[in-house]
Amino acid sequence: MDIKIEIKKSPGSLIEIEGEISVSDFEAERVSVVAKLGNSLKIDGFRPGNAPEKILIEKVGEAAFLEEMAESVLQKAYSQIIRDNKIEAIGKPEVTITKIAKNNPLGFKIKTVVLPEIKLADWKLLAEKIMSVKEDISVVDKEVDEVVNNIRRSRANTSQKKEDSLEGENSLNELILPEITDEFVKTLGDFKDISDFKEKITQNIKLDKEMKNKEKKRIETIEKIIEKSELDVPEMLIKSEKGKMLAEMKASVSQMGLKWEDYLSHLKKTEEEILSGWNEDAKKRVLFGLILRELAIKEDIKVPDEELEAEVDKITAHYKAHGQEIERARVRDYAFGVLRNEKVFEMLELSRLNLDN
Repeated sequence: MDIKIEIKKSPGSLIEIEGEISVSDFEAERVSVVAKLGNSLKIDGFRPGNAPEKILIEKVGEAAFLEEMAESVLQKAYSQIIRDNKIEAIGKPEVTITKIAKNNPLGFKIKTVVLPEIKLADWKLLAEKIMSVKEDISVVDKEVDEVVNNIRRSRANTSQKKEDSLEGENSLNELILPEITDEFVKTLGDFKDISDFKEKITQNIKLDKEMKNKEKKRIETIEKIIEKSELDVPEMLIKSEKGKMLAEMKASVSQMGLKWEDYLSHLKKTEEEILSGWNEDAKKRVLFGLILRELAIKEDIKVPDEELEAEVDKITAHYKAHGQEIERARVRDYAFGVLRNEKVFEMLELSRLNLDN
């Protein structure tokens, strides 16, 4: 397609594309518009799709017919412009027709928001400083005893205890906690005895602490990179993220067996009030996503096809086991993001090794 354009950048990750589509490309849309209108309009004396162009134009008007042609050709032109100029557009573009006439070039102006340019900080140095901090992760007896007692409570029996009062005889429930013995712990799983049981609890607590510490360092690292980098977050991305957060909350409420309207009534808030309170959280989520994406691009992080497909299979199998069908393409996009982000975090963690060496 023959398109002449001029691209201007504006603050807020906004770009303006002004240009013209050639006469030949604009007029070439007549055939498809005639077919579209011919099949959608009912015209006396003609079967659907058989009305001539002249009759169709008389029916809808010359201006409306040209606008249909413009809409059709601009959809194709926009895709070509975005692709050829490597524009990372987000959201729906704002399109204005600046010149339209039969047998003339089509003039247009398009405003669209793009992913922001990011001036990335020295992430290696920042990651090294945070990841190299050594933590003394240990487990004390009190923590083990707490887990053991929780398990005992979950296996407790309830008995009835009677007490006299001025108003008569009352019945109170009393928990009878099972005694911790070798025989009891064997009923809980693959444990040899009490000592083995407590040792494995200790290992699990320590593993959980290590995972939480790992996640804490990952978050601290990204937050520091965000702080030292330069980027503006488009308002459209924040709005889109709040939409995702709202969808997540609605899904969670639905899983609890509640109606969304009843949940809002319980909170004594409107949907708009909930959304307005999420500005900072949504912005933080967007910033995290942008920085992780930029790191993946800058360092050429790849996700092997076989690894991606294996993850997609695992996720779809999980949903299927719970009686849910989910579109594989959507799962693939989600899985790709998760796997790529994990590889970025692993890269950040390797910075500690570089510092140690």
